[in-house]
Amino acid sequence: MRKLLTIILFTLSVMTSFQMLAEEVTKTVVSPVNRVALLELYTSEGCSSCPPADRFLSNLKESEISDKRLIAMAFHVTYWDYIGWKDRFAKKQYDQRQRQLAHKKRKNTVYTPQFVLAGDDYRRHSTFNKDINKLVAEKARVNLELSMKPNGDLLNLKLKSDITESTVKEVGFYFAVVENNLSSNVDDGENEGEKLHHDYVVRLLAGPYFQSKPENQLVTEYTVSLGSDWKKQDLSIIAFAENPHTGDVLQAVRIKY
Repeated sequence: MRKLLTIILFTLSVMTSFQMLAEEVTKTVVSPVNRVALLELYTSEGCSSCPPADRFLSNLKESEISDKRLIAMAFHVTYWDYIGWKDRFAKKQYDQRQRQLAHKKRKNTVYTPQFVLAGDDYRRHSTFNKDINKLVAEKARVNLELSMKPNGDLLNLKLKSDITESTVKEVGFYFAVVENNLSSNVDDGENEGEKLHHDYVVRLLAGPYFQSKPENQLVTEYTVSLGSDWKKQDLSIIAFAENPHTGDVLQAVRIKY
């Protein structure tokens, strides 16, 4: 009996060690030769017209569309919190990003739900697949290599960027952490009584980090402190390159935790 217990404990110890080693392995992904379409959704749990847009993103997840074609992100904004329900995923930083994009596109207002495709306000949902195909047919002018190494409750990120072929002389880079399979039971505001489900929720956005010609190759590093309520198995890291003057997204890449 004692011998059996020793064997069991040894086996568990080995399995735990392998699991810890697996969690600490560096993962790397390289952007494809084509331009990847980045789809941003600006949404709020306090907005009654937002749940269908949230479901659209969830349907994209279920369709298992390739990261070499499309990468999605959901930014929850705070400006509907005053109605009565405070969105726990919202940050003023995301409000600011939406307003900055509007300013770059010479728009005077922001709204929810708003889709932004490759940096442009997007409302042509009936031609979505056609529009994605058009973007993906373009050759990428910015190349990205994203690496992620878990370290306990930290994530060490490294982004290698190459703008040699870019016609844009200055490029801004961002890191984002997104999480799937989230939900909230809303008991106030416009969605009172509803259980809302979310995917691709932006938990953290870092940047921009700038790179200018003639510095065509650059390495940018960033360390993420994981939130205590983040589910590691549902996390992904996104890096994307943007024209800081127009808001156009030049390339994007995603790596699963």
